Amino acid sequence: MGVAVDANVVIAWQNPDHVFHHQAIDLISQAEPPLYMGELNLAEVLVGLDKNDWAPLVKAMTDLGFRFIAPNAFGVASARIGTSLRMPDAYVIATAQSQQTDGVLSFDRSLIATAKSLGFATN
Repeated sequence: MGVAVDANVVIAWQNPDHVFHHQAIDLISQAEPPLYMGELNLAEVLVGLDKNDWAPLVKAMTDLGFRFIAPNAFGVASARIGTSLRMPDAYVIATAQSQQTDGVLSFDRSLIATAKSLGFATN
């Protein structure tokens, strides 16, 4: 059934200097594909990179089993209203719900707590 992946995991995964780099490598390598990422969360990853790095990163992610989706607005709004999460984190929850994933991968404590309370496995 896969997992929904927060932007902070991919940001750490692709940056060897990031404090959570090794943890991110472990999370992604141990995750059972597909790994779902919402388009908004992918944009969060891309804004921190040079545009020339976008295509190679997306290819590497796709090769690892990532699928990029856009949950519908009603699902995103429901996730935002139903939690105390900021919109990007609510988007991760909406992605997990829309794809009926088994879990959510994130380094954000409030997102992890909310995902757990909704019945998702977390890291």
